[in-house]
Amino acid sequence: MQIGYIGLGAMGGALARRIVATHKLIVLDLNPSAVAAFQKLGARAAGSAAELAQQCDVVILCLPRSSDVRKVIFGRNGLVEGLSPGKLVIDQTSGIPAETNSFAAELAKLNVALVDAPVAGGPRGADAGTITMMLSGPDDACERAVSVLEMIGPNILRSGHRVGDGQAMKLVNNVMNACLRVGTLEIVAMGRKMGLSLRTMVDILNKGSGRNRITEVLLRDILRGAPSTNFGLPLMLKDVNQAITLGMQNGVPMPFANIARGLLQIGVNTLGDDSTLEQVVGLVESMAASRIGDLEADDVPQGPTAATSDELTVGFVGLGTMGGALVRRLMLSRQMHVFDLRADILRGFASEGAVAAIDLPSLARACHVIFVCVPTSADVRQAVFGPGGLAEGLSPGKIIVDQTTGDPVETRAIAFDLEKLGVTLVDAPVSGGSRGAVAGTIAIMCGGPSASFETVRPILGAISPNYVYCGQSGNGHLAKLINNAVASCNRLITYESAAMGFKYGLSVNAMATVLNKGSASSNASERILPALASGRATADFKLSLMAKDLRLASQIGFACGAPMMIANAVRGLFEVGVNELGGDANLDDMRRLFEAMAGIKFADG
Repeated sequence: MQIGYIGLGAMGGALARRIVATHKLIVLDLNPSAVAAFQKLGARAAGSAAELAQQCDVVILCLPRSSDVRKVIFGRNGLVEGLSPGKLVIDQTSGIPAETNSFAAELAKLNVALVDAPVAGGPRGADAGTITMMLSGPDDACERAVSVLEMIGPNILRSGHRVGDGQAMKLVNNVMNACLRVGTLEIVAMGRKMGLSLRTMVDILNKGSGRNRITEVLLRDILRGAPSTNFGLPLMLKDVNQAITLGMQNGVPMPFANIARGLLQIGVNTLGDDSTLEQVVGLVESMAASRIGDLEADDVPQGPTAATSDELTVGFVGLGTMGGALVRRLMLSRQMHVFDLRADILRGFASEGAVAAIDLPSLARACHVIFVCVPTSADVRQAVFGPGGLAEGLSPGKIIVDQTTGDPVETRAIAFDLEKLGVTLVDAPVSGGSRGAVAGTIAIMCGGPSASFETVRPILGAISPNYVYCGQSGNGHLAKLINNAVASCNRLITYESAAMGFKYGLSVNAMATVLNKGSASSNASERILPALASGRATADFKLSLMAKDLRLASQIGFACGAPMMIANAVRGLFEVGVNELGGDANLDDMRRLFEAMAGIKFADG
């Protein structure tokens, strides 16, 4: 079997190198130096597409646009002049699905099959053989294509039976990636402007619900001072434009994609046609007047773990869904003193072995460390300094651990007021929900004096080993807000992009399989996409609480001058969700909002 490859750019060249390493190859490209490089590897050069087609049983294309594919196939000296019945064309271009389908229909008249197999994972993944290929077309043609594509890599995923479905899947993947890239960078730029180190945020996000391929790959590469991608910015803009066009053709509004598209267009206009996706980092930095990529020392204290932590008496205030789960986790390793205004809940914990305090001052007198988990920072202040509050029983040397998702500014004010009593505050909010608390897998973000953190570190470790020290008081809450903002972007960007793919005709199961192995995967997509068809629950968190966290994050952005355009659009849709679905609705119910916007029901797929 003779194979030909046309298009030896950054991506096509990486894919073709995988083939030429084990198989004879004939190549064609407008760039003579690219062709010469392959000749050194043992490939033969064709003088035209027609000549290549005459000599090859299988022809693979990887070109910038569908218009280039049409020209190569049907133009002067094009493939069609050399193709004969029984030959196979594989289009790896990130193209327009409808146009690719029309190419297949025209070639079918000549008894020539065309399938599409665009890729996700970038040139780096292609070089490593870890690239994901999204194959679509008739079964018999796809079966023939697999034997060729396996020379490139093993990750070949069927994306549909219509030619063009693979390219539609690639558009969903790339628009998700673009939105996650811009949204994540904007939020991280705000965190840097507020004093968090990039190292801390990378650690927090990758241990929490904010994890996505941008936090796992791009942000880690920035930390190492290493390049992440040389993918052309104009090409990503082209893919996002095509994705939005596909959405418009199917009546799917894509507000996040349109924001990302606008920012990418600004990038191309200001940076030029030779710009790369890597330069989006600098674009976001300039917009926020912040630096993302400064190399920093590790923030985590290196002092010894407190040897006397087991001797500390620990109390807990606030036994709601999350607080209750955290207390039960702590009760596995120590006796806990607890307090809640709801007598029935307090009695329940007492029956499980906890010591129920009669009031807050008595709890403060009995305990060395007092955890507080209540709805807002205002509630924390009330619990500490209000009438009958903890302050009436506190004495110098004690530590308050605030596990509320609160306002960093107010947290710092509370810490300042506690210092007057000789008491320190460690803010240690968590990410991962009550299920994560029960399982011991939640992420804990900690701020406060390093010595106090060291004292409570073993206690926090009994809740979960996934804790990160973030610096001064309030930084734990700031990190939690950043995580929740990125996590909310992950969730709603997944819904928006999946709605576009589903309305076009991609199956939910195919999207779950393919997208979670591509460059747009996230903590949210890994949970949400497999559950869309069944409506299975993926979260246990109220919309009103997430909207509250997003308001706080937005207010911090307002105060420090960070645009956060995608995050603010996400906050706006959460406000719609609260108004339409009710504040007590679950995060999963946001799916219904996107279904209504697109006129679909995922469960039908």
